[in-house]
Amino acid sequence: MNDRWQFNRTALFLSAMALVLIALAIQPFATHFTDDWKANRTHSGTITARKPVIPGALPVDWNQPVNIITSSKNPSFPLSLRSDDEYVLIINNLERTPQHSRTVHLSADLKSNDRAPDDCYFQNTSNLIQSTHSNRHLSISPVSDERQHQIPLALSDLEIKHPENERAFYLFVTEGDFSDKNKYTRITGRLIQQSPRVAVYLDDQQHTKELTAGLVNEIIKIMEQQVLDQITRKCGPIRDVDQDGRFTILLSPWLNKLQGGKTSINGFVRPSDFRESVAKPFSNHSDMLYLNSTLKPGQELLDLLSHEVTHAAISSFRTAPAHSQSGPLMDEEDWLNEGIAHIMEPGYTNRDYRISEFYRRPESYPLVVSDYYRAQLWRNHGCRGAVNLFLDWCNQIDPTQNFSYRFAHHPSTGIKKIEQLTEFRFSELFRQWSLNLVSQSLNAQAPENSLSPQSGFPQAGIHCGKFVLAGPALRTWNPFHDHSTSLKIASTASSFVHLKSNSKLAHDITIKVNGFQKMQLTLLKFPKSKERPSLIARYNDDVSQDVQSPDFVEIRLSCLHPIHSTVETISLEFGGAGLSRKDRKPRQFLTSALNSTLPALKGTLELARCGTQQDRGTLVTNFLVRLPRSALPAHSKAACWNFKAIVKTEQQTRTAIQCELKLPVKHIQRLTESTAETTVK
Repeated sequence: MNDRWQFNRTALFLSAMALVLIALAIQPFATHFTDDWKANRTHSGTITARKPVIPGALPVDWNQPVNIITSSKNPSFPLSLRSDDEYVLIINNLERTPQHSRTVHLSADLKSNDRAPDDCYFQNTSNLIQSTHSNRHLSISPVSDERQHQIPLALSDLEIKHPENERAFYLFVTEGDFSDKNKYTRITGRLIQQSPRVAVYLDDQQHTKELTAGLVNEIIKIMEQQVLDQITRKCGPIRDVDQDGRFTILLSPWLNKLQGGKTSINGFVRPSDFRESVAKPFSNHSDMLYLNSTLKPGQELLDLLSHEVTHAAISSFRTAPAHSQSGPLMDEEDWLNEGIAHIMEPGYTNRDYRISEFYRRPESYPLVVSDYYRAQLWRNHGCRGAVNLFLDWCNQIDPTQNFSYRFAHHPSTGIKKIEQLTEFRFSELFRQWSLNLVSQSLNAQAPENSLSPQSGFPQAGIHCGKFVLAGPALRTWNPFHDHSTSLKIASTASSFVHLKSNSKLAHDITIKVNGFQKMQLTLLKFPKSKERPSLIARYNDDVSQDVQSPDFVEIRLSCLHPIHSTVETISLEFGGAGLSRKDRKPRQFLTSALNSTLPALKGTLELARCGTQQDRGTLVTNFLVRLPRSALPAHSKAACWNFKAIVKTEQQTRTAIQCELKLPVKHIQRLTESTAETTVK
């Protein structure tokens, strides 16, 4: 009996030791792969983590997107460039400091015999969004359950009072610290019109006769018949902070001369106005928004009111006192606050130029910016274009088709909020969104735009408002012509590198990357049998002396496009991060209506089609642009011309391409020195 007991005890001891040793052997492997993918799980939602693949465990399908999983900031990888092969290398910067950019150096070793990647491995990108949506269980309560706890505007149980005939408002009108009460001015507003749910006040330094005819009536009509109901349905009701039964709107000319007269804006919402605990002048203790008194009726007014009332709904929820024992929530981070407001706009007047600017230089504009003002990115239209596209994409992939309401009532903010709403890690969302963006540069579009059922925004459409959209610009690098290149990428931004070779021979090369720690790489091979057009802009050096004038600038455009296709449209606009929609001066020309030569010198923009030639199996269509120097922007916010072309195929599909050209120097003799030609797609 004792011998048997001793034997069993020894066997148990040895078994336990074996299990411990197995666990110790497995732990480093498991820890190595799971730490990077572990998601923060809270009561508000979960995140789906992708199980990584051991290097070499699965073959790579090069016709699908390929992740380059790096283990250092200086990886290198082999690449086979067969006849007419082309790739896009997407470089994501996952760092989150908006004021800092990172530089990536790429070089090509054309004679390397090493066919194994170094400090990295390949892995196909899974379509996580499509493959996992059907199995996800969202933890946000149903809409009906959420809404029954909300108190709609003007239906509060508190005593409703009528709007005052005259009210004092405090407004931050200069530059500097928001916490300095001396930076605020006191405005007296007079009640000029009201409706069952809206009260409109006018700054007493103006008279109603100075307003555009019909403006106030149009504001009331839009708010009562469209915006209030739409935003309540999509985002939830707005709290009646001042218990006057109405949403307050203040019209003031101050919005035309903010920051000491340097900035003009059409409208805004101040979240602190919804916080009763914040003292004046930092809060007006009112559910309200501010409008520029120079506004006019029309689509721009509808888009603006939709945008600002969305801000009000978000602020209303986040400042409500009864969310938790710790009190109201913190304000929404700026990038998310602006993004959700943009996708609630029914038209394009407040976002078309911003998307166009982002597409011009996607590597320059950070997506994640918690405070635009402190990051010195306030009124940066490229940043706003980025977040509009990102949240609209999140809206489109949301399986509940109720993204805006779930967003508005989620207590978190920032990246944590997006991860919990989508149930994916931000790094993977950023990769998938980048692939979605580049598909708009690579794929031909149908003649008519398709609309997103959630937001009404055109999905991969070419025409957006007054602007042509060509997708994110691709920075072309031919490693056989230039053995190295450098790229500067802002935090939470991406560069799209077009790798190509003009050689008909096959080449095996090694791409060496000198990057940074939080760099994410994805390689996408162009589909076969798709010739892609390109566009080149340069200053015209062939102008004869009798036509040369210091009052005009001439530019030659060359569009290379496939046989049996035509250049249908040419568009041009000025580009720059701080350039307003009006100052971009977008123009579009149908090429079928153009003359073959420029007319005599005039004081207007002129465009001529100079003919089409065939060159080595490709068509080249040339255009000549003449622009009076008086039409050039007078301020430094304009950085370049942004030219675009729409190419139509026999199948009636269309592809948009783009390039940019720096603005000329003042003296005509120095034009050739300032060409600085850049070819992108």
